[in-house]
Amino acid sequence: MASICHRCALRLQRAAQAEIPTLSKRTFSSTTTRQRTLPTFTEASNPELNNVLATLREKHFIPAYLRKQERKMIFKHEFKQYLQDNPQTVYLGEEEVQLQWIDRNRDIPARKDLVNQALNLIAEGESSDWQNLPKLLQALNEGVKKPATPEQMEKIMRKALQNGKIGIIIQCLQQAGKTGMTLNNEHVLRSVISGLHELAVGSDWSESATGRALRDANVVSLLLESEEHGTGRKLTPNDPRTRPEVLGVFLELTAVYAYKFEEAKDTQGLVKAYAGRLLSNLKDRESGPNDVQLLNKGKQYPMLFATSIWHGLTLAQKILGKEMPEQSVAIKAIQEYESTISRLAEQLKSQQPAEGTYAEQALTAWEKCIRD
Repeated sequence: MASICHRCALRLQRAAQAEIPTLSKRTFSSTTTRQRTLPTFTEASNPELNNVLATLREKHFIPAYLRKQERKMIFKHEFKQYLQDNPQTVYLGEEEVQLQWIDRNRDIPARKDLVNQALNLIAEGESSDWQNLPKLLQALNEGVKKPATPEQMEKIMRKALQNGKIGIIIQCLQQAGKTGMTLNNEHVLRSVISGLHELAVGSDWSESATGRALRDANVVSLLLESEEHGTGRKLTPNDPRTRPEVLGVFLELTAVYAYKFEEAKDTQGLVKAYAGRLLSNLKDRESGPNDVQLLNKGKQYPMLFATSIWHGLTLAQKILGKEMPEQSVAIKAIQEYESTISRLAEQLKSQQPAEGTYAEQALTAWEKCIRD
């Protein structure tokens, strides 16, 4: 019995001694390239942001992209001295990364705190700093398998729109499989649609800003046809492609551009197409313009979307004339929306909202509608 135990002990000892060179030989071949590429952050304008992103990358993202045996080497204490004496590198995509031993108990700051700090610094930084947002979301989604939380996603959307960075949000949406940002998320959808409107109205409906918002709206419209952002070919209840608040903004942007910059002509038939889809869906809704109410707090989405619907239909009627689809439905909708929004605007005015508040934003959107 004793001799058997002795032989077992020897086998275990040999296995332990052989493990390090075996791992080194099998795992760290310089010819091995990963299918998943580790995102590389762009040099930021703020040294603090560079440090935060570097910490996230070294302490959270690189370990997450490693294979099991490689993670074992950087976390297990018995490999600490070995890595110091025998530097090891791996390829993540086309990038060669040197393995560094990490003390799990002391060397890894809380990921959530670092991510929130990074988001704040990106929002406060230069335009180039925003290019790190898709890469950060990709590393969270693909690497650590912990996509941005609903709270973080809400913060991202709010700060991006406040800084006029809807283009970066569109980039993230186009890479939904990597970033995890999708229009299936109600807050993301609502923020993006509202942001398209704000981009145009914030410039007093200038040709460049309205044209850009319209191009971005076309991208969003195509994304909604995909299964990553919607339900593909099948329409579902409350499908964004049939919702008046979505169609209203699409129609508004299309109609404003045609009215102001294309001699009030529907050259591509898009004004008529969007007007027809919007009116068809307004007919089938149980709730209507008279049900729109102000919110007690937060962004006044109901009034903002109602304003876009009224604005789009009003301009479409001027552009299309007798070609306006659903004439009777259109006339009734325009009248009811105008009555409701006017009432809500008076309520907001009585509150004397400060500049930059959500109430003031809703009032400005209504006042800047084209009425000539």
